[in-house]
Amino acid sequence: MLGTVASTSVSPVFVGRSVEMARFLTALREADEGTPGVVLVGGEAGVGKTRLLQEFLERAEAQGAVTTVGGCLELGAESLPFAPISAALRTLSRRIGPELAEAVAGRERDLAWLLPDLAPGTIARDGEFDRVRRFELMLGLLERLGGDRTLVIAIEDLHWADSSTRELLGFLFRLLRTGRILIVGTYRADAVGRRHPLRSFLAELDRVHNVARIDLARLTRAQVGDQLRGILREDPPRRLIRQIFQKSEGNAFFVEELACSIRDGQLTGISDTLRDLLLIRIEELSEDTQKVIRLAAIGGVTVGHRLLTEVSWLDPDRLEEALRTAVSAHVLVPIGDEFQFRHALVRTAIREDLMPGERVRLYATFAEALERCPDLVAADELRGRIATYWFHAGKAVKALPAVLAAAEAARERYAFDERTRLLERALLLWEQVPDPEELSGRRLLDIYMEAVTAARLGSERELTIHFCKRAIELVDPVAEPELAAFLWREKAQGLRNLCRSSGMPELRRAKEILEGLPPSMEQARVLAHIARDRMLDGEGDEAIAEAMVALERARTVASPDIEAEARKTLACGLVQIGRIEEGMAQLELAEQGAISSREPDSLVHILSNKASLLEGLGRHRESAVAARRAMELAAERGLTRTSGSFALGNLAESLLSAGDWADLETLVEKTLDLDPGPQTTRHLELQLVDLCLARGDVRGATAHLKRSRLAAGSRYVEAQYGIPLARAEIRVAEAQGRLDESREALVAALEGVGCPPGHQRYMWQLLADAAGNEADARTSTVRPRESELRTRQDIADRIAAMADSLAVDCVLDAAYAGLVKAELARAAGTDDAEQWGRVVCSWELTEQPYRTAWAQFRHAEALLAAGDRDAAATPLATAAEVAVRLDAKALREVIDLLTRRARMAPSPQGDPGTPLPTLTPREIDVLRLVADGRSNRQIAEELYISVKTASVHVSNILAKLEVTGRGEAAAVAHRLHLVDG
Repeated sequence: MLGTVASTSVSPVFVGRSVEMARFLTALREADEGTPGVVLVGGEAGVGKTRLLQEFLERAEAQGAVTTVGGCLELGAESLPFAPISAALRTLSRRIGPELAEAVAGRERDLAWLLPDLAPGTIARDGEFDRVRRFELMLGLLERLGGDRTLVIAIEDLHWADSSTRELLGFLFRLLRTGRILIVGTYRADAVGRRHPLRSFLAELDRVHNVARIDLARLTRAQVGDQLRGILREDPPRRLIRQIFQKSEGNAFFVEELACSIRDGQLTGISDTLRDLLLIRIEELSEDTQKVIRLAAIGGVTVGHRLLTEVSWLDPDRLEEALRTAVSAHVLVPIGDEFQFRHALVRTAIREDLMPGERVRLYATFAEALERCPDLVAADELRGRIATYWFHAGKAVKALPAVLAAAEAARERYAFDERTRLLERALLLWEQVPDPEELSGRRLLDIYMEAVTAARLGSERELTIHFCKRAIELVDPVAEPELAAFLWREKAQGLRNLCRSSGMPELRRAKEILEGLPPSMEQARVLAHIARDRMLDGEGDEAIAEAMVALERARTVASPDIEAEARKTLACGLVQIGRIEEGMAQLELAEQGAISSREPDSLVHILSNKASLLEGLGRHRESAVAARRAMELAAERGLTRTSGSFALGNLAESLLSAGDWADLETLVEKTLDLDPGPQTTRHLELQLVDLCLARGDVRGATAHLKRSRLAAGSRYVEAQYGIPLARAEIRVAEAQGRLDESREALVAALEGVGCPPGHQRYMWQLLADAAGNEADARTSTVRPRESELRTRQDIADRIAAMADSLAVDCVLDAAYAGLVKAELARAAGTDDAEQWGRVVCSWELTEQPYRTAWAQFRHAEALLAAGDRDAAATPLATAAEVAVRLDAKALREVIDLLTRRARMAPSPQGDPGTPLPTLTPREIDVLRLVADGRSNRQIAEELYISVKTASVHVSNILAKLEVTGRGEAAAVAHRLHLVDG
C-alpha cells in the first residue's frame, strides 16, 4: 500500500469547488440568455485557479459554448501590450475562422493592432481618439461574435497584465451590454500588494454591476483526502491525509508536490522542485528582509515582534522596513504583535536551506535571548520554546533539563502527545551528556516510566509498547516489584488496544510479580485489569469473580478510583449474564465513586461503558447522553483521541440505532480525522457500512468495510468487534450479489467467532440480516437447483440453532428474536401477516425507527399477499415516511415497488419516490440470465443472439442500474424483483 512515489502529481479527479463552479455555470446560463457577464477569480498561487478554469471551460464547451484562453506574460514591463487579448483572438481565429473573418470584414486595418495577421504592415496611429475608437471596435467585434453563439473568453494571470490590457478590459467590462459573452479573469491575490496597479483596477470594478468576484479558498482536509485518492489511485491512511493537509495547509499545488514525496506510505519531506519554487520569491527580497525571514523561520510557528527585535541585530527602522516588505510580499502574516508564515511549507523550506552551522547558531541565539529576557514570550510558551531552541542548537547539557521542564509543562496542560515527543528527546539527549542523572535529577528508568504514561494517554500507541519493552529491561522486579508490574500491565493494555494480542500473559506476569507482597494500589490495578479483560472476552462468571477480588483489594488500599473501575467491570459482567438491574445498580455506584474520587479518567471509562451497556439494552437515547458526557470530560482532559475515542464510537452506534444519521455522519468524519485507535476506527467504519447500505451505496459500504479490515488487522479481535465485522462481510457480499461468499462469511462467524456470553446484542443483528438474505434468495429465484435447496436448509438450520442458544435479556433482544423467526419463516415460505404484526409490535417498543420501518414493510407485504389492501396501507405509509426522513434508499426502493405493483397510494406527499430503472423486455430477459450466473456466451445461446449483442445488453443494463458489475446487477434485480417469475 502506497509503496511507491506517485507517478503523476496531478489528480485526475476534480475536487471540491462546487460553490465556485455553480457561480460560473450561473454566469454561463445568463450569458446563454443574452446577458453578458464578467467573473474574476482570485486566489493565492497554487490554490487551484487554473484547474477550476479548465474544468469550467470543459463544461462550457460541453454545453455548446465556444471558449478561448489568453495568458498575461511575466515580463515586468509594458513591452507586449494587449498580449493576452491577442492570444485569445488568435485561438478564436483557429476555431471559428470564417465567422471571425465575417465579423471583422471591412475593419481589418482598424483591428490589426490586436490581430496583425488581418492586415500585415498596418501602422497604428497615435491619439486618444484612435485609442477609444479601437476599443469600441473591439467591443463591437465581441458583440457580433456573441450574437448567435455563446462565447467564453478567459484571461489568466491578470496580476501580470500590462496597463493597456487593463485599460481595454476595463472598457469592455463597463460597456459590454449585449451579446452572449462571458469574460473570465484569474489573478494571484498574494501578488497584488498595496501598490500593485491591479489593486486599484479591481477596486474600480467592484462598482460595475455585471462583474462578479470569486475568492478561491484553500481545500479542506476532506478535499485534500479526495485529491490524494485521485493522485495515488488508492485510499491513503487518514494519518497521511492529516499530515499532508497540515503541511500543505490546503494548497492544491503543495498537495500535488508533497504526494510525489510519499514512499512506503510515509511522507519523506518536500521535493527539490517544491523547495526551489518556495524559495525563489524569498531570494528576490532585500538582504535585510531575507535575514528577518530566516530568523522568523527559526523562531517557531509564530514569533513576536519584541523577540525578533532582540535577536535580529537590526535597528528598529530597518527591522520595521524588513517586516513590512515580508508582509507585502505575502511571506509573513501579522497576527496581533506576532508574525507567522503564510505557508508553513515556506518556513520548512527556509529552515532546510540554512547551512548547518548557521541554523545551530540562530537557535542558540533565540535560547539565549529568552534566558536573558523571559518576558519576550508568553509564560505558558517559555519552557517549551527554550527546550526547542537548545535542542536544535545541539547543546545537550542545556537541552536535557530544559526538555524535561517542558515535558512537565506539557503534562500540566494535558498535552500528552507533546509530552511524549519531549520525553523522546530527553532519551535521545541522555547519551550525549556526561552525567545525565545528576544533571536531570532522575534515572533513565524514571523517564521511560513517564514516557509510557504519556504515550498511552496520547496517540503514540506504538511507542507505548516500545517504551515498556525498554523499561522492562531496566527494572529489577525484585527490588522494584510495583514498577515492574506497572510496566507489564501497560504493555498488556498496549497490545490489546493495538489488537496485537489479548495481553493476558503480560497481566499474569504482573500479577505473579506482586504475589506474596503486601496489598498495594498497583496490585489492585492489575487485578482490576484482569477482571476487565476477561469481561471483554465474554467470560462473565470469571470476570465477576475477578472483579470482586479487585474490588476488595481496592478497598484495602483505599483507592476510590480503582474501586470504581473494578465496580464498573462487575456491573458489565452482571449485565453479561442477564442480571440487568443488579448490574446497572453497580454501574451507578461506580459512577458515583469516580465522581467522588475526583478522577476524570476513571469517569470517562465508566461513562463510556455505561453508554455501551445502555446501547445493548436498546436504550439508545440514554446511551447517547452518557457518551456525550464522556466525550466532554475527555476533551477537558486532552483524552479525546484515546479513552475518549471509545465514547465517540459508542455515540456513533447509538446515533445509527436512533436514526440520527446526519449527526452520525458529522461525528464519524470528525472522529476519524482525530486518528483514534484501531478498535475505535474499526467500530466507526462499521457504522458507516450500515449507513451506506441503508442508503443504497454499495460502493461506499465496500470501501468502509475494507478500511475496517485494515484498521486493526486480524491478530487479535475482541468479539464485540469481530461479530459486527463478520456481519458487515455478510451484508456487503449479499449487496454485491455474492450470496455464496455471504454464506461462507456467516458459517465462518458461527463456527469461528461464535457468541461469547453477553455478546448477543451483536449476534442477533447478524442472524437477522443473514435470515433476511435467505428469505430474499427464496423469493427471487424461480427454479432453484436441488443443491441450492439443501444449502438454504443448512444455512437456516445454523441460524436457528444459534438463535436458540442466545439470551433474550431486554426488549431489543426480544424484537430481534421475533425478527429472526419471521425471516426464517419467510425463507421457508411459511410466514404470514399475523406473525409480522407481532414483529412490528415488538419493534415499536424499541427506539430504532429504521428496523421498525422494515418490519412494517414486511407486515404490509404479508397483508397484501393475503389480499388485505386496506390493512396494508397504514404500515406501508408509516414505513415510507421513515424511509424518506432517513433518506434510506434501500427501503424506499422496495416500498415504491410494492406500492406500484399493488396500485396503492404513492410515496409520502412531496416525495417523488425512487425512480425504478426502465428496462426493455429483452434486457429483462438478459438480466434474468445474468442473475442466474450465466456468461455472455451462455446468454447468447439461450436467447439466440450474438455474443456481441449479449455484451451490449449487459453493458446497458449495468448503466441503467448504476452498478459496476454483474454481481451487483443481480443483487439489485433480486431486491427490486425486476426478474420475478
